[in-house]
Amino acid sequence: MFNSTVKTKFIGLFGNPLGQSAAAYMHNSVYQALNMDCFYAPYEIEMEDLEHIIKNLKRFHFAGASITMPFKAIVYRYLDALDESSKCTEVVNTVVIDEDGRLIGYNSDGFGCVRSLEEQCGLTIPDHRYLILGAGGAASAVSAALARQGAKDIKILNIKDDFAIAEKLQRRLEMFYPGCSSIDYMNDCTIKSSLGDYDVVIHATKIGMFPMTDAVLFNTRWLLPEHTVCDVVYVPVETKLLKEAKERGCTTLSGLWMNVNVAAEQMRLWFGISAPTDFMYLAGTDYLRAQGRLRS
Repeated sequence: MFNSTVKTKFIGLFGNPLGQSAAAYMHNSVYQALNMDCFYAPYEIEMEDLEHIIKNLKRFHFAGASITMPFKAIVYRYLDALDESSKCTEVVNTVVIDEDGRLIGYNSDGFGCVRSLEEQCGLTIPDHRYLILGAGGAASAVSAALARQGAKDIKILNIKDDFAIAEKLQRRLEMFYPGCSSIDYMNDCTIKSSLGDYDVVIHATKIGMFPMTDAVLFNTRWLLPEHTVCDVVYVPVETKLLKEAKERGCTTLSGLWMNVNVAAEQMRLWFGISAPTDFMYLAGTDYLRAQGRLRS
């Protein structure tokens, strides 16, 4: 049993809703295995409470915080500085309290996706062309991280009703990484035509997430064996999109690996440790199995 002390370092996960998250189980499994006096806890909060909570983290012995929906694109307003990983998009998923007590915003979402593509899929980032479906927080972080790692051709598709989000994202990308990105409306026609030109497909919407596990964003018969398909959704671990892509002969990447590498980078930022990613992946699958969400 974990017992906190006056020296315990706390990490809060702030978002709403959080019932689907495996983050606390994954983080605390590592801290317990490494005998660290740390504890990670989820807090479902309301938008009007965000500023007050973030600005008072250091008063309650927090080492930092994880930020998730719907606060990733807002929390930067309440921080003292942004790391290079979050300056481009102003999307923050990790808050670090530095030695001077300043709140520094990072984004390890993009890092997690890039590291997973490199390590689990064996990709060299500059050698491929990337089609990103969606333009929200995850898509923003991934596209910026890919550009930062040398990707030269990133195409972002987003639905017409929210196209202003894609336009804002591209403006930010052009400021920091000129000429690497393009945008278009997301529909059957543009997805199908783009699949002929781009070999890495990154699905960055909620479609297919538990409990709506039978949903797929596009007709997977358009995929070719040459495609690598990544889904940022990790509940279930293998979404219907990934299952059908695998049946088409594609290389697939579960969002759980992205989530593991996101968490590992957060641990490095907060505590300076090199986290055991294979152990974390197993912890994540154990949690989802216990919740009945391992499979669709």
